[in-house]
Order: sequence, then structure tokens, then C-alpha cells
Amino acid sequence: MFENRTWKLVLRKTARGPVIQFRSSTPETRESTMIRMGGKMAEEIFKKMVEVLKKYDYVAEEGGDEKRYKYYKLKPEIGPVVGGYIVLIRRSRKPQDWIPYFEGFIKEDPYKGAHKVLTHALATAFDLSQVYPPPERVRMQLHPKVLDSVSAGFKVIIRKLWGLKKK
Repeated sequence: MFENRTWKLVLRKTARGPVIQFRSSTPETRESTMIRMGGKMAEEIFKKMVEVLKKYDYVAEEGGDEKRYKYYKLKPEIGPVVGGYIVLIRRSRKPQDWIPYFEGFIKEDPYKGAHKVLTHALATAFDLSQVYPPPERVRMQLHPKVLDSVSAGFKVIIRKLWGLKKK
């Protein structure tokens, strides 16, 4: 499903505050934003994700200017995992509570199968958004209501699967 795609993790600084964008493209389509995530913790979450991705050599390229826009092109094998993680935390009341788990999800220790579970979260959101496309005014490919429902469902799955507790 996600073959031949490129993945980018982007931090945009807007008048309303920082926004994480997860972008994708295929050889025949132009790059588009799949998921957007704002909020007070967006910049901190972005920095922690980038730190972990660099540590495990999953960043293929970086660019942008430091003031308004920073992007990291991700290696193809980790892109859907990062997208699934953003789906998971996007509507959390306290997304910072999920930051400590990111590294464990990336290295799959102690969370066996994390890559597969998070890739399925993104794939489920992608498939459902084909059935329920987002409104024109929403500037992303995946429908926000679909993302919210997939996020809620996968939080339950992940907590049960790996015994994570609500904080």
C-alpha cells in the first residue's frame, strides 16, 4: 500500500503556533499533507521525534530555514511508522505523555511488533479516508474524524497489547 512513497516530517511555525505536518508523495503525485497536528507541545514532540529518528539513522535528508519551516525526509521503511505514531497521539489530551514511548516504538524494544501496529494505524486511517474524504476546507488528505476515531481505537489496542497505563 505504501510502496514507492516518500515521507516528510515537517514543523511549520505559523501565526497560531507550531504545526507538525506529515507529508507524503508518490512518483506520480505531488507532495501533500496527510496529517496536521498543532498545539502547545507540537514543537517539543517534533524535536524529540527527530532526535530519536536521527539516533537510529532514519532521516534521509533535512532542510528548511530555522525560523519558519524545518523538514526531515524519512527513510521509506520508517515513514508509515512515524505516520501511525502521529495518528495515535494527534488528539491526545496530553500528547507529551506519549513522548517517552516513541523510541521504544521505533526500536521495537520492548514493544514487539510496534512497526506493524503503527503502520496499520496509518493504513486504516488512509483506507477510511478514501471512503470518507475530508472536506475541501481541510488542508490534509486524511479526514480529521477518521483520524480521531482511528486514534482512539489504536490507543486501546496499544495499551492492551503492551500493558501501557493511562497517566
